[in-house]
Amino acid sequence: MTFNEIEQQFSLCKSWEERYRLLIQLSRSLPKYTESELANLPEIYGCESRLWFKFQSEPRLIQAYSDARLMQGILAIVITFVNELPKQELAKLDLQAVFNQLNIAKNLTSTRLNGLKQISEIICHSAYTQPI
Repeated sequence: MTFNEIEQQFSLCKSWEERYRLLIQLSRSLPKYTESELANLPEIYGCESRLWFKFQSEPRLIQAYSDARLMQGILAIVITFVNELPKQELAKLDLQAVFNQLNIAKNLTSTRLNGLKQISEIICHSAYTQPI
């Protein structure tokens, strides 16, 4: 599924409950990680749920997992969006703007938004430290 297709699906949602159900559906598209695999991924703290995230810009590699289905759906959107971004745009990534565009951000808790902010910072930092 492309980000454009995700946008189209969210544009059809008339309520937060419909958007929530769509996030749960998207969460099923991500692989499940074992405890030993998670032990090798950096954990992001300050998010409402447990969240692991690793990003490499070249070659593009994203590994992400959350123990909460809602956050897992959010990660599915992040991965799709970031994988479609040209390398030059990684350094100015603003995930909150993406989730505002999908009409999701206003329903997320401040701790979930904090997790998104940290993911944006990881990706932006990687864009500066890895050759593009």
